[in-house]
Amino acid sequence: MKKATINLLGIMLFATILFSCGGNTENDSEADNNEESYEEEETGGETSYNKFEQYATILTKADLMAIFGEENIKTSTEAYAEGTVEKEVSTLTNPENGQIIRYIWNETNSTEWIEAMYNVYDENYEIISTQTIEAENGLSTGMGLMDLKAWNGADFKFAGFGWDYSGTIYADENSKMQKSSIQINLDMLTVEGVDFAYGDVELNTSDERLLSVEIIISSLTLYIN
Repeated sequence: MKKATINLLGIMLFATILFSCGGNTENDSEADNNEESYEEEETGGETSYNKFEQYATILTKADLMAIFGEENIKTSTEAYAEGTVEKEVSTLTNPENGQIIRYIWNETNSTEWIEAMYNVYDENYEIISTQTIEAENGLSTGMGLMDLKAWNGADFKFAGFGWDYSGTIYADENSKMQKSSIQINLDMLTVEGVDFAYGDVELNTSDERLLSVEIIISSLTLYIN
């Protein structure tokens, strides 16, 4: 990957030497030790994406193909909005770390949103593995409910499981979760003794019954526009 580095301190030092010593740039190691640089990543080369938000810097299908190669991407058409809208989806398997990220495209093949799932499915929609993908803001797939509560800094409400809006979070206004650009959904891994958590019900992390129930972040979603 080509990198453009803006080094303000280095530029200032170069200018000082240029005007005082006729352009001699030797002995600039002191400036290198104190430099603050900004690296702007461009498409078309090796990269090492690790955090969820980093994948959102890829804004077109062409860029995704150029960075990771067609051999690491599977494209399909899938239904959204309760089956009323079809979207083209590219599923990326990062060859460097195995992370699987889904890109949902708009009509111009620009990135509309990206998704990361805790469960990894095969072509028959059978779970074959799980993955933990971290975000720069501290969220991750597979994060437990009480860890999520601690991250949020307060209790929060969410929908029961086993229906259309299963695991949807109702974030309070001005809460950390509400301010996060990453949307999350929950899934319940416990299957016995949890009838109270099924269906069109509103749950709250303050409910002590949930302490013995395994609930995790099942997906991360980040909308680009």
